Amino acid sequence: MTESRSLPEQIKDGYCDANCRPENGLLLAVSGGADSIALLHATVDIWAQYSDRIVVAHVNHGLRPENSHDDAAFVGAVADEAGLPFELLTIPGGSLEQASDGSLEEVARDRRYEFLAETAARREMAAVVTAHHMDDQAETVLHNIIRGTGLRGLRGMQRSRPLAVGAQLVRPMLNLRRCDIVEYLSAAGLAFRTDHSNQDTDFTRNRIRQQLLPTLKNDFNTSVDRNLLSLAQQAQQTIRLMDSLAKKILSEVIWERQSDVCRLDRTKLATWPADVVRHVMSVLWIQQGWPRQKMTFRHYARLAELTCSHDEIREAFPGNISAWCSDDMVRLTRNDVADRA
Repeated sequence: MTESRSLPEQIKDGYCDANCRPENGLLLAVSGGADSIALLHATVDIWAQYSDRIVVAHVNHGLRPENSHDDAAFVGAVADEAGLPFELLTIPGGSLEQASDGSLEEVARDRRYEFLAETAARREMAAVVTAHHMDDQAETVLHNIIRGTGLRGLRGMQRSRPLAVGAQLVRPMLNLRRCDIVEYLSAAGLAFRTDHSNQDTDFTRNRIRQQLLPTLKNDFNTSVDRNLLSLAQQAQQTIRLMDSLAKKILSEVIWERQSDVCRLDRTKLATWPADVVRHVMSVLWIQQGWPRQKMTFRHYARLAELTCSHDEIREAFPGNISAWCSDDMVRLTRNDVADRA
C-alpha cells in the first residue's frame, strides 16, 4: 500500500469527507468486481455497528448472458455471508440495446441509477455508495475533455452529490488507486469477479482505459493520470467560487421561477461578462433540475451570447428547453410550456 493507513481507514476518510452518516443508511452498489467487493468488505469492517443499516444492490444488465447471472449469484452470496440484505434488478437480455439511441453505456448507467434511487427510497437509505476510485476519476476527466466540456466536466466525479429526493450518491474511494484496492483484496484473500466486458473496446470508456491512457502514459507523460486529478481538484475549487457568485446573481435577476418556466432580467444579466453569464445559466439548469446530459459548454456559451446581445431571439436547446430573449427579459421554458410561450 502507498499509504500507512489501511484501505478501510482511507475509505472511512472518504465517507467522512462526504459527510455521510452510516446510521442513516448505506445502499452499496456492488457489481462483483474488485472495486465494489473491496467497498463492501471495508464498509462492513469500519461500520460494523451499523450493519443493520447497510444493504447491497446489484444490477444484472443482461448484456453478458454467459457471465451476468453468475455475477449476480456471486454478489448475493457475498452479501449473505456478510449478513446483509440483497437487492437485485435483472434486466431482460436485449432490452437495453432496444432502448439505446446510440449509447448503450448511457442507457445502462441511467437504468442502474434509477434502480438504485428507487431502492434507496424504498429502503429509506440516505446514501447510495459506489466504488469509483482515482483511476476512474482520471478516465472521467479525460472522457469529458474529449466530448467537450466546461469546468463542471473538468472536475470529474464529486465525492457526494444529490441522486434523488432524500438520497445522496457517495463515492468514498476517490482517493484510492486501483492497484491498492487489488493489493488489499489479495492480502485479505477476498475473491471477486472479472468483468470481461471491460475489455470490449466498442465502449468509449474502455477505449480510454485500455488504449488512450496507456498511450499517453507511455509516449507523453507517465504522470498524466495524476495531472488529470490535479486539474479536477483545481476545477472543483474554481467552481465553488463561481457557483457562489452565480447564485448571488440569480437571486438578483430572477423575475419568475416555476418548475418549467423561468423569467430573468436580461438588462441586469447583460452587465456581467459573458463567461459569468454562461456559468449563471449552468447553475440555473442545476437548480431547475433540467436535463444537462446533452447541454455542453457550447450550449451554455450560446445562451450567454443570446442574453448579452440586444436582439430579440428564440432558440431551442437540448432537453426541450426554449429560450426567448426580448428587450429586457430572458424567458426559458420546458416541454409543453414552450409551446404555449
